[in-house]
This record gives sequence, C-alpha cells and structure tokens, in this order.
Amino acid sequence: MGCWPTDEVVTAQAGTTRVAVIGQSAVTAARLAETAARVDDISDLDRLATTLPGSFHLIAAVGNRIRVQGSASGFRRVFATTTGGTVVAADRADVLARLGSGEFDHRWLAARLVDPGIPHPACDATPWRDVRAVPAGHYLLVEATGRSRVVRWWSPPEPSLSLPEGAAVLRETLATAVSIRLDAVPVQAPIGCDLSGGFDSTSLCFLAKPRWNDLIAVTSTGVDEGDDDAMWAQAAARDLPGVQRLVVTPDHRPRQFADILRPSGSDEPYPGLRGQAQSLALADRLVTGGCTIQLTGHGGDEVVWTRRAYLYDLARTRPWLFYRHFRGHQILRRWPARSAARVLCDRRDYAAWLRDQAAQLLTPAPPDGPAGWGSPLRLPFWATPAAAEAAEALLAVAADGAEPLSSSRGQHEALALVQTAGRSSRLDAQVVAETGLTRACPFLDDRVVEACLAVRAHERTSPWRYKPLLAEAMRGIVPETLLQRRTKADTGAEVAAGFRHHGAELLALCDDSLLVRYGLVDAHRLRTAVSQACAGATLRPVLVQTLACETWLRSISSETDIGKG
Repeated sequence: MGCWPTDEVVTAQAGTTRVAVIGQSAVTAARLAETAARVDDISDLDRLATTLPGSFHLIAAVGNRIRVQGSASGFRRVFATTTGGTVVAADRADVLARLGSGEFDHRWLAARLVDPGIPHPACDATPWRDVRAVPAGHYLLVEATGRSRVVRWWSPPEPSLSLPEGAAVLRETLATAVSIRLDAVPVQAPIGCDLSGGFDSTSLCFLAKPRWNDLIAVTSTGVDEGDDDAMWAQAAARDLPGVQRLVVTPDHRPRQFADILRPSGSDEPYPGLRGQAQSLALADRLVTGGCTIQLTGHGGDEVVWTRRAYLYDLARTRPWLFYRHFRGHQILRRWPARSAARVLCDRRDYAAWLRDQAAQLLTPAPPDGPAGWGSPLRLPFWATPAAAEAAEALLAVAADGAEPLSSSRGQHEALALVQTAGRSSRLDAQVVAETGLTRACPFLDDRVVEACLAVRAHERTSPWRYKPLLAEAMRGIVPETLLQRRTKADTGAEVAAGFRHHGAELLALCDDSLLVRYGLVDAHRLRTAVSQACAGATLRPVLVQTLACETWLRSISSETDIGKG
C-alpha cells in the first residue's frame, strides 16, 4: 500500500516474475524487463537493489513469494502488519495502524524523549504494537504460505579507500544522483535547489546548474549577526550565471514555532517542528513558481563525514595517528584529558553498551568526549520515573542479542547517523508533500552513502579540515574559494526569537499536555524548561523533540486510542 506519483512508478513482468521500482531512479521499463527475465529466485534481485542509483522502493513477486524493500539510508521505509491472516505492507506506519487494533505502545513514546535519540535497533519500533518496521538494509519477504520475515540485502562497505579514491567515486555518484532528479522533470520546468551557503547545498547547485537553465536557488537569511551563510550563498551565486535567486528574509517568512498545532501529516513526531511553518511557506512559493521538486542538502552533514567513535578504532590500529586526531578534537571541543581513557578502556560489546545506557537514563551524563558506541543516552529532567521505566523496558528488549550495524565502532556510528538523517528527512518530505512539492535528498541515496562509507574514517573526518571528502570531490566543480569555508552558521538567535514570540502558545502545551496525562512528563518541569527557553536559555534539541511528540499526539488522538498500551 502506498500513494505515489504515476511518473515515479516503473514496472515490468517476465513469466511469473513481476518487479516495480517506485521513486526516483534511472531504471527504464526495458531494463527492468531484462532484469525480471534473469530472476529465478527472490534473492536474485539483490544485484538490482545494490547497483541501481537513486532513491526508491523495490517491490517484486517471484512466483508466490513477495519482496518489499526500502532504502539502506532509511529515507525509504517499509512497514508491515497482519490483518485477517494476510500480511500487508506500506510505506507509512499510520496507514497500517488503521487496519489493526491501533493499540499504542507507550514504551515507544517514552523512548522518543531520550536524548539524543532512539538508538539501533530500538529505532525500528513503531508507535503501534501491531505494526512493525522493516529495518533499513533489509526487505520484507512474504512466503507462499503467507508467513513473513525480514532478510538482509545490504551491508556497509569496508572503509578501505583513500581520500582521493573516495572523492572520485563520490563525485560520480553524487552527480548521478542529481541527474536522476533532473531527468525526471519536464524540459524547461523550474527546479528548486537549496543554496544555503553551506557545503552540501552549494555542491548540489553547481552539479545541477550546467544541466538545467531554470534553476531557482533558495537562500534563507538568518537573524544572527554572526550568521555568514548569506554571504557564502551570494558568493556562490556569482559563479552560477543565469541562476534565479529566491532569497527569503526573516521578515518574509513565518517565525520559528509558528502554527505548531497544525498537523504535520507525518507518521511519527516531526523533528523539524520548529521550522514546519517556514518549510510549508517555502514549498508553497516554489510550487506557485512552477516547481515540482526541490533538491536539498539534507543528510550531507551525516553522510560525508563522521563523529567520534572512529577514534576507538584508530586507537587500536594506528595509535600515533589516534593521538594526533584525539588532540585535535580535544582542543576544538575542550574535552577533558581523561576522556582518552574512556576510548581506550571501553571494551563492551554493543549489546552490553546498550543495556548500560538503558539503566542510566536518569543519571547525569558524563563529560563531553568520545564514548562507547555512540553518544550517551539520557532523559531530560522533565521526564518522569515512569517514562524512564518504559524507555528502559524498550531499550532492554532491543539490547537482548543486539548486533551493531558494523563490527567497527566508527562505521556503526556513521551508519546510525546516516539512518537517523534518513528517517528525519523522510518525515520532512511527508510534511511538504501536501503542497505538491517533492523534497529530494541526493546525499541519502544508497550509492552516495556507500561512496562515503567506503572511505577511511580518519581521512573523511578531520579535526583540522571541514568535510574534506566533499571538498575533494567537488574540486574543479565548485570554485576553490568556496571550498575554503571553515564556518557553520548558528540559528540560535532565530530559535530564541521564535520562543519569545510564540511563548504563550508553547506554554499552553504544558498546561493540557497529553504527555503529562499519560505520566511520561512532569508538567511543572516541562513548563520550567519552556519558560527558560523563552527567556533566552540555550535550547536543548530534546525540548523540541518533546514538543514534537506532544503536538503529534494531539494530531492523531482522534484516530488512535492512545490510552491503550
């Protein structure tokens, strides 16, 4: 079950094999028919799934067996339920919930309050007890008997390429990803493309412009005096002759947190809640201007480099290089010297690490620094002991026999971040879909993800260079002066202004909160956190996630009995 534009569906049949590719891909009906003709077993489709560029769902029937899969990045997801003895799959969990009991899982809701987010494999849970998610990199297999199971079709590549080798591959795969989107649009129709001034969106603009005359470069300027994004976007635009500029200033867009009670249309709490009204307003402007697609740099931050866990691997393979990288990060991030010991001494396997995190949700977080298989998991101070108990229960079940996404801690963390970005960007695409605009995220195409993960972590991540892999890949495409950027804009001032302007509405959420009603949040403490943010305190992202859970619950309460479970 799904709702897709007809121009994104390609189908073919050969004998008893039927195949459909749904989404943005380069496949043609003729090539798909050739593929179908060579299929003897459902697993023969692995070759198509692991080589076809783009972002798509793959659905196939070989004889009486059915295969349904999304993407390895998590941007295309698959859910399943059983109703009347029949397995039903869909690309949205809420659609399937309406077919079943609709019994809500409060453990899932409690875990959504965890900072910085639900880890693997608990992230594959859904809000409804009778709806299950197919993990990224796996497909749903429905046997002829009607029974179903999940089968792995994808694994991350070994990070064996040097920076120059990986840059060449990334240049080709990212260019192909952009071309696929351009090829799907009628000639001379306008295409929107983010031009924030950052590396990721700038790269997409320079890849797209030579092939497309009617390119609308979108720049949203900030309110912070230190925000230099607009300056870099302007510099990029000067080297993009003929590009149309759409510059959206703070005075010509909704404030952050505007219209927060408007249903997002997403099947999970929307992490971009604070900018939802801005996203919809921009989408409306692009659609009014004739655009049907917008290229975004979403996922670039997570795909082209990684975070901290690679230091653990580096310490064991190249200790002197580890010391240089650790010292660089330590100076930049002001890590305490003893944090190196945490890297060297932590020998827990992934399941043990996850169990320990589940048991420490209400304890103070350790000092900043590299740790374990990922960032420490903690609940915010407004979460109740009941929320901690429920979240711990979900995480403990997930930890039982849990295997990491890769045996390498650095590769595990990198892929976990990619899939988090994929799930988040998927929700963003759901939100703007109501306007008729398709948000495309080339960085989250599986072939692009593979290109980045195949590069040695200590070469694509450096404390001394900003996104070195993308910079090398775009050399000769993006002007050298733009590749020298070392800064990243901070939207804190705009977020603070949004809190101040919409403070009354945000505080009202605390007064009649469903999260409070279900015992997961303390009303007074939540109100204190919101009040502090309205007064200018540094925003904790987990507060926005909590508010997103609250507004999402309200939007589905008329359709789901969230009192169950």
